[in-house]
Amino acid sequence: MAKPRPPRKKRRGQRDLSLPYVEQVFGVGEPEHGGRLDSFLAARVSWRSREGVRKFITDGWVQVMPGKDPQQAEVGAIRRGLKLRMGQEVVLRMPAPKPDANQPAPNPGEDNLECIFEDDWLVAVNKPPNISVHPSKGHLTGSLIHLVHERHRRHFPNAEEVPTLCHRLDRETSGVMLCAKDQLSRTRIGRQFEARTVQKTYLALVVGEIPEENGVMDQPLGRSNNSAVRLKMGVREDGEGQPSLTEWSVVRRFPETGECSPKTLVELRPKTGRQHQLRVHLAAMGYPILGDKLYLGGDDVFIRHVNGELTSEDHGLLGMDRQALHAWKLEVEHPMTGKRITLEAPIWPDMS
Repeated sequence: MAKPRPPRKKRRGQRDLSLPYVEQVFGVGEPEHGGRLDSFLAARVSWRSREGVRKFITDGWVQVMPGKDPQQAEVGAIRRGLKLRMGQEVVLRMPAPKPDANQPAPNPGEDNLECIFEDDWLVAVNKPPNISVHPSKGHLTGSLIHLVHERHRRHFPNAEEVPTLCHRLDRETSGVMLCAKDQLSRTRIGRQFEARTVQKTYLALVVGEIPEENGVMDQPLGRSNNSAVRLKMGVREDGEGQPSLTEWSVVRRFPETGECSPKTLVELRPKTGRQHQLRVHLAAMGYPILGDKLYLGGDDVFIRHVNGELTSEDHGLLGMDRQALHAWKLEVEHPMTGKRITLEAPIWPDMS
C-alpha cells in the first residue's frame, strides 16, 4: 500500500505591502544548525547592533517556523539563546518605513489607481508616470505595488494572497501594468513573457517630424562603450550586441509652430525585450523621445538630473519633466480561460 503524501507546504507568495510591517525570511542552513538565534540574526541584519538584534527578539518581532526541518521539531519559546535547527525559517517583522513626507497621503477608502481590467485572477492598472513599480533603495514606500496592495485590501479584506507584478516599466513610463492575484496565474503569465507571445504596444512622443509612415528598427543593442553612465545602452555593430527588433508607425505629426519644434507621435511594437530598447532605437533613428534625460539630453544632463541639478536650459532641451513613453496596450492569453485579451490604458494627461 502506497504511503500517503504529506500535505504540500503552502508557497510563500508576494509580501503584502499594505501591511504596517516589513517581513524578512531567513532559512537556516547546515552551517547554522545548533547556533543561537541572536547570533544567526546578527549576521544577517548587520545594519543593527547585537543589542539591537536582541531587542527585536525581546520585543516579539521574531518568529521561528519549522520550515523544511526534516523532523518538523516543535519550536521552543523565542528567546535570544534559542538553538536553531537546519531547515527552519527565521521570520523578522519590523514596522514598515514611514511614507515620504513630500508625497500626499491617499484618502482612506479611495482608489488612487485607474483600474482598466479586473477579474478573479488578474488586475491591470494604468501606471502613473514618475513612480517605481516596486520598492527600491531610494523609494521604499509609495511604489505601484504598494498602491495595488492597498487597493486590493480595501476591496478584498479577507483575501489570502495579494497581487504580484507580471512585468515592469521604467519609473518615468506610464501605462498598462498587469498583476496576477495568485501564484498559478503569475506562473502562466510569466511563461508567456518568457516565450515572447505577449504583444506590447507603446506610444512615444519624439523630437522631430518623421517623414516615413512606418518601418522596422533591427539594430543590435548592448552596453554603450563611450558613456560615463553605466546603464546607458547603444547600437552595437561590433558583433557584441543582442538582436533587437522594433516595428513602428506614425500616428500623428505635429509640425513646427512658433516656438514649438516639430514632434511626432509614434506607435511602437517591440518584438524583443532589451533594456531601453525603444529609447535607444528611436535615438539611433535621430528622433529621441521627448523628456528622455539620457538619450535626448546626454550623459551630462542625465548626471545633473540624478543629482537634482537640472538647469533651465536642460528643461528647455528636454521639453517634458519625464520621458514621453506610454505602454498603451498589452495582449496576453488569459491564464485560466485561455482566451486572448487586450488591455488598453488611456494615454496619460501630460502626454495628451
